[in-house]
Amino acid sequence: MGTLLRFADILAREAPSNALRIALQRAKGVRIGRDVFLGYGVYLDVSCPQLIEIQDHGRIGPRVIILAHNRPGDAWMNHIGQIEAPVRIERHAAIYSGAIIMPGVTVGECAIVREGAVVVESVPPYTVVAGSPARIIEQLPRDKATL
Repeated sequence: MGTLLRFADILAREAPSNALRIALQRAKGVRIGRDVFLGYGVYLDVSCPQLIEIQDHGRIGPRVIILAHNRPGDAWMNHIGQIEAPVRIERHAAIYSGAIIMPGVTVGECAIVREGAVVVESVPPYTVVAGSPARIIEQLPRDKATL
């Protein structure tokens, strides 16, 4: 990883404005749509940023971690191998503070990931998930959403 990319990653987490945080994440290679909010301290995978997409109107709370890769310890590398898989946060999805999104996960349109959830499986649209591992706790009424 280049020095400039690493610097952009560090600065992106605590930049004073949302616009600057987004610009720095885009400079890393993260695909970010319109009207997205990134809270302070958000960590978007620096090894595989091109595998992360946050669609229009996505809301990412403070201290959220989004990983597009995962690597086992050296003893298991030959057996398990490194995982690299795209992560997609769809339109109007919200990820609350401290949640962790793992490789290969899609958070569906208008879905909500509650505080501190660890998401290892995709989240269907219009649902709320919570816990570790995250489980569906509520279905949201589609007719109540104002898109």
